[in-house]
Amino acid sequence: MSKVAMRASFQRRDWLLLSFIFVMALSLRGPVVGIAPLIDVVEPSLHLSSSASGLLTTLPILAFALCAPLATLLGRRYGLELALLLGSITIAIGIMLRSVNALPSLYLGVTLVGVGIAIGNVLLPILLKRDFPNRILQLTAIYVLMMNLGGAFMTGLAVPVAQWAPTWLPQLAGWSSALLSHLIFILPALALWFFIPKHQTVTGPASYAPTPMWRSPLAWIITLFLALDSVLNYIVNAWIPTILAAKGYDAATAGLYHSYIQTAGMIPALALPLLKRYFGSPRQLTSIAILATLASLLGFAFAPAVSALWSFLFGFGCTLGFVMGLSLISLRTASVHEAAALSGMAQLVGYLMAAAGPVTIGALFDWTQDWQYPLYVLIGIVLVWAIIGWFASAQKSEHRSI
Repeated sequence: MSKVAMRASFQRRDWLLLSFIFVMALSLRGPVVGIAPLIDVVEPSLHLSSSASGLLTTLPILAFALCAPLATLLGRRYGLELALLLGSITIAIGIMLRSVNALPSLYLGVTLVGVGIAIGNVLLPILLKRDFPNRILQLTAIYVLMMNLGGAFMTGLAVPVAQWAPTWLPQLAGWSSALLSHLIFILPALALWFFIPKHQTVTGPASYAPTPMWRSPLAWIITLFLALDSVLNYIVNAWIPTILAAKGYDAATAGLYHSYIQTAGMIPALALPLLKRYFGSPRQLTSIAILATLASLLGFAFAPAVSALWSFLFGFGCTLGFVMGLSLISLRTASVHEAAALSGMAQLVGYLMAAAGPVTIGALFDWTQDWQYPLYVLIGIVLVWAIIGWFASAQKSEHRSI
């Protein structure tokens, strides 16, 4: 084979792998957020209480956290590719099970979806580190963009599909068809898996002694940076429509401004080449994310008249912070094994904290009956996030390696 042909072959293999990563990323958010617009239909269909229907979003988040160590173990034992195949299959089975018009299969299905997504959350960024180590930041931004696109697509089409489905699938309830339609992205990812390049070597537990991440200060710094980003994201997305309503906005406008957060979450991937050109270091980019998030929360608290701007700023800042956090996992680890272990640790801690965040803020409001105090707490969280981000984004020469 000539050098030109070999180079073209490598390029095709790279594009196939990137296609698999990005197509699977489309299913790492949508199947969870896409069920929220259907709750009002699912509740009467299955006679669910509000607390029972709340489990439909709580169970996947808990699975994200509790199954993160499982993802690390599978990746180390069977290899990243096979582990991701298992994750994709688990997502597909979960989507099909939860579309059955029965409560046990619904709960089992949403849990399996969470388990499969947990595997993807932990291991897909590790594939980027292993195969594209010189393009971590740019490709991570695109990866996060695809997550947001999948979430926006499945959320936006959930109700229309549920309304149209009975005309062409009368044997299924409308909400069942809408949930089943979430297979639209994971099935192509499964098909692409058979064409991606596979690493032939699998490192078993006997031949690899993992770095003790839980005893590494730097690992904890990066973990807490990602965890606080998730806490901020989940709290604001859970409560900002209610906060804006308390500030005088009608429900429709509050919902519209909430959607601006999701829209702005797509901007970092598009703006990153320009940002990286003028603010090239991880610390500078992390500082931009933190300052944008801080400005947005100060705006919500003290200048709510321009909340449309604050929504865009929050979506941009928090998502850029997430991109930087995922990138730091790869940039601050010396091997794929270390990155996988740190990714699992960060997902476990981050999603456990994120699951508790909205409930805690809701309890604070119940106690104070004023949304200003929760906003002050969020501002305080950003200040702590800023301190942690300063150390997390330090150059390698400024700290010991993990």
